[in-house]
Amino acid sequence: MKIHGAAEIIKCRLRIEAGFTIKELAAHLGRNPSTISLVIGGHRKSLPVITEIARLLGEDPEELASLLAQPEGEASMT
Repeated sequence: MKIHGAAEIIKCRLRIEAGFTIKELAAHLGRNPSTISLVIGGHRKSLPVITEIARLLGEDPEELASLLAQPEGEASMT
């Protein structure tokens, strides 16, 4: 199944697997919701935030950082 953009993959996993909205994730991590949104959207690079999100989702931080670095439309779920 292909989903356009890493942000959509992460948002989907946050909602389905972890049961979090962006606001809830931000509160859980002690971060500002806009910071989380910017990082997930690929507009801000923050390895500490990416690492926190990856750990919450049970993913490798380096893999998540790589996924977020992909140009929009090239991400896919496998």
